Parts: sequence; C-alpha cells; structure tokens
Amino acid sequence: MRQERDKATGVLIVGAGPTGLMMACQLALRSIPFRIIDKKEFRTNYSGALIIQARTLEIFHQMGIAQTAIRHGIIANEIKIRFNGKRSFRIPVKNIGQGLTKFPYWFLLEQSKTEKLLTDFLISFGHTVEYKTELQHFTQDFEGITAMLKNPDGNEETLKTGYLIAADGSTSAVREQLAIPFRGSTHPVSLFITDCKAEANIPPDTICFSFSNAATFGLFPLTHGRWRIDGLIPGGTEEKSLFSFHDIEKKLFEKTRMEVKLHQPEWFSVFHSHQRCALSFKKDRCFLAGDAAHVHSPVGAQGMNTGLQDAYNLAWKIAMVIQKKAKETLLDTYTSEIEGIARNTIRSSNTIFKLVTSQNFFIKIFRLYAIPFILELLRPTLNKQKIILHFLFRKISEIGIQYRKSPLSQQATLGNFPSQAPKPGDRLPFINFREDGKEMNIHEKSNGTGFHLFIFAKHGVPDAVMRVGDKYTHLLSTEIIPFTPETRNLYERLGIQKSGYYLIRPDQYIAYLSCKPEAAHLEHYLQQFLIST
Repeated sequence: MRQERDKATGVLIVGAGPTGLMMACQLALRSIPFRIIDKKEFRTNYSGALIIQARTLEIFHQMGIAQTAIRHGIIANEIKIRFNGKRSFRIPVKNIGQGLTKFPYWFLLEQSKTEKLLTDFLISFGHTVEYKTELQHFTQDFEGITAMLKNPDGNEETLKTGYLIAADGSTSAVREQLAIPFRGSTHPVSLFITDCKAEANIPPDTICFSFSNAATFGLFPLTHGRWRIDGLIPGGTEEKSLFSFHDIEKKLFEKTRMEVKLHQPEWFSVFHSHQRCALSFKKDRCFLAGDAAHVHSPVGAQGMNTGLQDAYNLAWKIAMVIQKKAKETLLDTYTSEIEGIARNTIRSSNTIFKLVTSQNFFIKIFRLYAIPFILELLRPTLNKQKIILHFLFRKISEIGIQYRKSPLSQQATLGNFPSQAPKPGDRLPFINFREDGKEMNIHEKSNGTGFHLFIFAKHGVPDAVMRVGDKYTHLLSTEIIPFTPETRNLYERLGIQKSGYYLIRPDQYIAYLSCKPEAAHLEHYLQQFLIST
C-alpha cells in the first residue's frame, strides 16, 4: 500500500548515527520541521567512536548536555606509550588545553551513550527517530524533493521535503543515487576491535598504546571495569579469517610483554581502515555529512567528531534559509567550509596511520626505536613548554579548525587589527574576563541559535551600528560590552583599542569584525547572505 504525506517536511535526514542525530537536534532547537529515519532496528549498542573532542563538548555545552555527557564518560588523566614492553612514556593530558577551552582534556564516551544522549535531547523536544524505515529512491527539482520511503509495516510512503541530508554512512545510498564519486583507498592491513572486561596494571583513566615487533594495539578505558581494545592483526588474509577474541586473549598480549587478562567480550570485529572523500558534498537540495561525505582512519579520533561538526555547520544555515532569514547562497558555504577540512583530516590521519601500522622494515625500525629516542629528548621540553602541548591540543581537539577561506569570511574586516587578533573564520577564542564582579567567558555570551553582535565601546555606543543591528533583530542579538578594568583583557585579546564590534555566527565562529564605529561596511557584508526585516 502506498501512502502520501500532504504536509511538507522541511528536512529529511537519512541515517540516525551521531551525525544524523546532531542534525536533528540542531533543527529541533530552531523549530524546523524534519523527519529522521534509519533502516536499522535500533541505535548502536557498542563503544564505536569513543573519544569526544573538546570542540564537540563545546557544542554539547551550547545544547545544555555537556555535563550529562561527562557524568557518563571518563576524562583521560594520561596517555601511556610502551615500546617492546620495555620503554614507557607518560603524557599527562587531563588539563593539556588549559586556558583554550572549557573542556581542556580528552574525554571518552561510548558511541552508544553519545547516541542515547542525542536521542534523549530529541525526545525532550517531542521528536523520535523512525527506525526500520528505509529511503528507497527520490527525485528533486527547484521546488523540493519527493522521496519514497518504506515503512516498518512494509507500506510505501511518498514524502515531500525541502532538503535531504545524507547521514547514512560510508555506503550511503543517497550518495550512490546522486552518482557522486567516493574516491580514495582501503588500507591493506587488518584491524580488530573489541569491548571486554580486563584485569590490567593500568589506571582506569589511562589510555595506553603499545608497539612491539609482533603487535600494535591501544587500550581505552570504559566504565564498569571494561576496556576498548583495538589493534593490528599480524599476518595475511588467512590469519584474518580465523582471528578471534581468543587470539587476543591468549597470544597478542604475550607478544607485547604486558600482563593483561581479558574476559567477557561484549563485541568483537575485524575490519579495514578506509580513506575516502566524496567529490562534492552538495547536489542541488541534497547534502552529504559525516561518513557519507568522508571517511578516514581511526587515528586521532576525528571521524565522528568531524561528522558532528558537519551537521552543526549545516543545520543553522538550512534553518535560516527555511525561515526566510538568509538567501539560498548561504547553503553553498557548507561545501566550501567543510570539504577542505575533510581532505586535510584524511591526509594527516592517513600519514599517522601508516606510521603506526606499516610493516615496512624501515618504518617499523623508526616506530620502535627512533620515536622513543625522540620522545626521550623531548620529554623535558614537553613538561615545561605549554606552547607545544597547546599546539597539539588545538590540532587534535578540533578547536583549531578555521574557515578563513570561506565566502562568509571574505571582505569581513574593517580597520587594522593587531596580528595576534583573531580573524574572520576563526573560532571565537575562549577568553575569561570579569563582569559586575563575576567571572565570565565570552563563549557563555554567544550560546544562542542566531548571530550575536558584540559592540565594544570606550566612549559611547555608535548609533549607526545599532541601527544596522535593528534591521536584523530577527536573526541576531546585540550586546554592548563597555570598557572597564574588568573587561580590559577582553579588549586586548580581541584587538580593540577604542571601539569596534565582532559579529559571531551561530556556531561560535567569527563572521565579521571591525575596529571602527562605521556601519556601512557591516551592512554590505550582511546583505550578501542574510535578509533584513
């Protein structure tokens, strides 16, 4: 039986993994009508993507769910690296990014719990995921998309929707129907992954990596005495086909010379790592996000986090277009901002993956003997120089991602700022200051779902800027931050000497900045993408 929905849906999200769920949550926050479907019977029930980066926690904080996430996960205290079971190095990471973010650490939360967290958020807004519902095919034109769905009861349904988001993973059916090439390669080495109980002489808040002539693996703490273990399977295809949890339990840890006893496996899988990227992330009214758009090696824990940021980047743009607050051209900035980041992440993670897994004789020698030598030389420096750890944290935690080449960041500066001041396309820096005697951070002032215009004024508020803000009150809020001894640090960090203003995007990235009281330039910038009242 075929049914047809008369009421149009603003957005159809295909895939209810972390990326699709984040997209749904962001649309729910903005009261955009949507449906989210998944052909699976239920959500993930294993650890999956495990590490939540600081930038993702910042997004969770904007949503009001960061502390709930932290209660159900583990903050890593240190990373331990062992070479041939002999040489060992410890890297404290609990506050490695202190001063850069509200969440200056590595945080571990099982994917099953991340999905539950986002699902609960959806439920609180009156939405549910439609499981056992499959997109069969679709067509699109200038007015919208017509999608054919197969519901759990086997009946077909015709759905009219404005936009379609493909969050259906690396084997995306949407991407296939759009005929968008998914170029890249598959690493030849075989990997294993398992969740199990473990008895080990390792603190329950420590991440451990072990490299030896015979094995390469990582241990990641889970709650309730459980561990996530993944690593390289030695040998060829024949060994892979027979490889099981028993082999890890009896053989692998013997080869690494570590005393670890494993039992009660909850999940075990053998897989290959892929590095692929879609040729385009957008085709007319269809968008690719997460693994449907790009996949890369698990090294660095970037995969799920970049997918969440894809959705976070796209949702506010689609919402503003649907709400007639922005022009359609705003949607083109999704690809221009995300595509370059995805390709850079693929390249960097692939390089590191080869370094830690390659069986090439010279690379193994470098991995087992040169790297520990280098770490030994750097140990005193790493312990004393925060600048190096901060550099690494920015890269891994994704707070260093910037959109300076985006069309949204062009011709977006008025006046001359100091070289150290942030630029359009940068994430709004995490800056503490005091306001009315209370400790405050600039991030806390830009937690809404629209644009935020900060006006900095030492000698009176520029009326012209306020008038421009009044034309866009339906999509931006305005706040005046006067110069006082308490806000001096904020002015200095942002490069404001006398007066000026910063326009912050809904995703807490800097859209526009000025150190002059003029307003015509700002109005011209806003007119490029946004619609005034």
